[in-house]
Amino acid sequence: MQPARTALPPLRSIRYRACDMKPKFIPILILAAASCLASAQEHQPTDADFFAEALNQTPTPQSLSALHEQLAGEPHIAGTPGDQRTIERIAALFESYGLVVRRQPIWAYLSYPVSAGVQVLPGRGEPIELSIAEPPVEGDPHTAHPDLTFGWNGYAGTGDVTGQVVYANFARIEDFQALADAGVDCRGKIVIARYGGNYRGFKVRFAEQAGAVGLIIYTDPADSGYVRGLPYPQGGWAGPHSIQRGSITTLDYPGDPLTPFVPAVEDAVRLDPEEVALPHIPVQPMGWQSAHEILSRMEGQPAPRSWQGGLPTTYRIQGGPDLRVRLKVEQQRRIVRTENVIAEIRGSTWPDEIILAGCHHDAWGFGAADPLAGLICLIESARSFGALAQEGWVPARTIRFAAWAAEEHGIIGSTEYVEQFSEELTQSAVAYINLDMAAMGPYFGAAGEPSLAPAVSAAARTVPQAREPGRSVFQHWAGDMPASDPKVMSLSELGGGSDHIGFNAHLCIPSAGFHAGGSEGTSYHSNYDTVAWYRKVVGDDYEPALMITRMTNAAITQLAQPAILPLDPSRYAQAVRNYVDQIADITSASPAFGPNRPIALDRVATSAELFRLHAEPIVRRLAAADDLDPQRAAAINACLMQIERAWCDVGFETGRSWYRSGFTAPDQSSGYAAWMLPALRHAVSLDDPDLLDERANACERFFARATELIEHAGRLLP
Repeated sequence: MQPARTALPPLRSIRYRACDMKPKFIPILILAAASCLASAQEHQPTDADFFAEALNQTPTPQSLSALHEQLAGEPHIAGTPGDQRTIERIAALFESYGLVVRRQPIWAYLSYPVSAGVQVLPGRGEPIELSIAEPPVEGDPHTAHPDLTFGWNGYAGTGDVTGQVVYANFARIEDFQALADAGVDCRGKIVIARYGGNYRGFKVRFAEQAGAVGLIIYTDPADSGYVRGLPYPQGGWAGPHSIQRGSITTLDYPGDPLTPFVPAVEDAVRLDPEEVALPHIPVQPMGWQSAHEILSRMEGQPAPRSWQGGLPTTYRIQGGPDLRVRLKVEQQRRIVRTENVIAEIRGSTWPDEIILAGCHHDAWGFGAADPLAGLICLIESARSFGALAQEGWVPARTIRFAAWAAEEHGIIGSTEYVEQFSEELTQSAVAYINLDMAAMGPYFGAAGEPSLAPAVSAAARTVPQAREPGRSVFQHWAGDMPASDPKVMSLSELGGGSDHIGFNAHLCIPSAGFHAGGSEGTSYHSNYDTVAWYRKVVGDDYEPALMITRMTNAAITQLAQPAILPLDPSRYAQAVRNYVDQIADITSASPAFGPNRPIALDRVATSAELFRLHAEPIVRRLAAADDLDPQRAAAINACLMQIERAWCDVGFETGRSWYRSGFTAPDQSSGYAAWMLPALRHAVSLDDPDLLDERANACERFFARATELIEHAGRLLP
């Protein structure tokens, strides 16, 4: 059933006309008014606040708990029958809320395990077979599900190799450089490294570059095991058999490996898999008990102190000539079908301005934490909007809720969406909110583009803090993160590793990621990521999930309801100046740039400051504007959205053509961290002052274009 299309009357009039509404909404409006008035001294309530208060009467811990059980009932790796059943469940839920549902089929090149094994071959004695499986946990029957897999890494090479052993710490680029400096040759060896420090795919890339014939990645107890706390099921931390799965692709683009820049439709023209830089060497993850069987037998020189982990043995760099390991991995790579599920409520006043929220639906097992700790919040938010829409409360702008496919294999579903619908999104998308694995504890945080900080901060003022009903999320957040401007909290940097990157780094759509943490434990990408683990570690009250749902509702409403979008482009100026200072610190240590700060960086900082001086007074006028006709508001909003797109449009060259944004991109060696001002960072990484000077020109072009647009927006005000 499609939602009602009746436009919600202006909320200011609703405050005085509650008697005109259906009786069931009178208590909601009274509650909304009481809540907003209680905080009036510090925050003047807005129409968006009243809409959010009404929305936030719908979500409940009981509903979130029921969603969790429904969606975490079976393993659902992308492209499997469990994945398809999950897609059907999500689509049915969205449809039951009265939302318009569209399903985007995707034909992606994915990988699946066939068999694997690891043996220790000591100098004397029989081979020792190491476990790469996770045994069931007493009291958690889900961990015995027959569809669970042994440990594996997506896109690992198929092979059967034997070699001596080298320990490479976290297998970061600096770790391999330290091995080379120590005269350790990895060629023909099997490298063993621990998780952490960088994205697992870069561990594989650096091991291949060093000449290793295979890689074993294990979970060390110092990082996420008994050194941190009791293991599951006594506590929440990784036990001796816990294995982290995960993709290991490191292509220069996310999404389907065979269709960069174009959607992975059924009849797409695809690259030859042999010509795509997917991993070649066999790679196997394992738990720390199996890793101990290797590390405890190594006889070479002790590793540096900073390389020592939490196992009861001396960590050594080389295993010696008598210790060998056999690693055998067989995987199958093939094109499979999966689907994005998109649910929409069409806006009543500006239907062509779209706010999106999303979270992926695939998992390596049950996925109770990753992704479902975010997906249940997304779906509950959709239920909130659907409930009000069926009563005639339709948002002013269009809202889309997206459950993305195959994120775990390489951020595939959301990438294929932005590639297939790039023209519409470039024209119409206001912002994107990502909820991947969002509700993992009571302490809220947000990352995103600076222009979204006012909307997120305003939302946080209206939502109760999890497990502290007397405080708002904003009060707790501000206490944790002091800011120079007490009215707006700064957002941290969005790096890589999730579904926002297609929006903010490819199409330059401002994006935010919500998260809440603080729980003691991790089940990340293991077979122990179950509802039982989540309720033991995060809690069975679902208060963090309720808080994230309410924050999502409130943030969407802050973006959907005002006549003029609450985007503040002036905040880019201070952010850019801060990032320029950070880049200057890097150049000061490079002989290529010398001890003096590059003039190119001063040019960028100056252009940012000049833009701030132009933009701030206009932004204040825009925020104070009232009673604008929809056409005038739409013209102003077009200017604000074009400022965001200018990060893609003025000609930034970042060294990776898929990542078009001149403001942000995932970094090139860890995968999770952000490279802010990536065109400049790339030039500095190449030790190229001339290239830095050239790319500073693009930054100046951005601020010149942004100045033109913000001044035009100001002239459109009556």
